[in-house]
Amino acid sequence: MKSTEQVIKELKQEKAELSAKIEKLKKFLGNDKLVTKVGKWHADLLRCQLSPMEDYEYWLEERICDLERKLKK
Repeated sequence: MKSTEQVIKELKQEKAELSAKIEKLKKFLGNDKLVTKVGKWHADLLRCQLSPMEDYEYWLEERICDLERKLKK
């Protein structure tokens, strides 16, 4: 079984990678030329994907904070 510290480290890495993907997607969606190039339907799919990604990022942060609080006790 992994230590709490190891789990926190892995969660932070996962969150960092996800945050980078979210920022990249937001930048992409903010570029009208690129959005036009992939087409409206695909751009709409990407917009739909963004919200669950942000939700997942939030819940990863909540898990990290919870584990860190437990670690301090």
